Amino acid sequence: MRCFTRLKMSLMPYIYANAVKTSRTGVPMMRSMALEFPEDENCGYLDRQYMFGDSMLVAPIFHEKGLGSCYLPEGIWTDYLTGETVSGGRWYRNTYDYLHMPIFVRENAIIARGSREDCPDYDFADHVEFRIYQLSEEARCQVFDGQDVTAELTAVRQGNEITLTAETAKPFTVRLVNLGSQGIQVDGGTAETDGMDLVLKPGQEEGNSRMHCILSDQEEDEGNKF
Repeated sequence: MRCFTRLKMSLMPYIYANAVKTSRTGVPMMRSMALEFPEDENCGYLDRQYMFGDSMLVAPIFHEKGLGSCYLPEGIWTDYLTGETVSGGRWYRNTYDYLHMPIFVRENAIIARGSREDCPDYDFADHVEFRIYQLSEEARCQVFDGQDVTAELTAVRQGNEITLTAETAKPFTVRLVNLGSQGIQVDGGTAETDGMDLVLKPGQEEGNSRMHCILSDQEEDEGNKF
């Protein structure tokens, strides 16, 4: 219970942003798969999984031995808890312990992760981490305080180049999930590898900023040194 409570607290920027969208559009935050993927006929009868906001898929465990299954629509999905990527358009079955469950992030999504795990009401924009998953084109993420946007990140990818534009008055970082094995050149900030991810920090600690990144294969980079 404590593990998932802390997870929820860290996801409050994402949860609150989707609550704002719900208040404006009427589309529920917990929505059926058929509502989010009307073209996928396989989603028409799914009643044991749902979309949590516009980017996360959740499949609760109903089996006493931790057996879980879920259907992932077409695309590349990333396990939020482990970072593992899988291809959609098929069913997945696995056994989960008490600290894990199927929570997947769809491709070309940005999840705002908050800086605190001990309470739900904090400054969501302060030291927020924007996590980018399988970026293929353009994606945008907003952080709210009430009805006002306090932080916004726009990410655009063209080939091996990524441009990140942030509008915020608070410190933030950007995490490129599962791109830690690639080399990167950053203009307007710095990058460091954290496990399988790349973590980017803007050149200035606060305020609007823009970072331009060029990705490359590390093996190719090392080969070019000789």
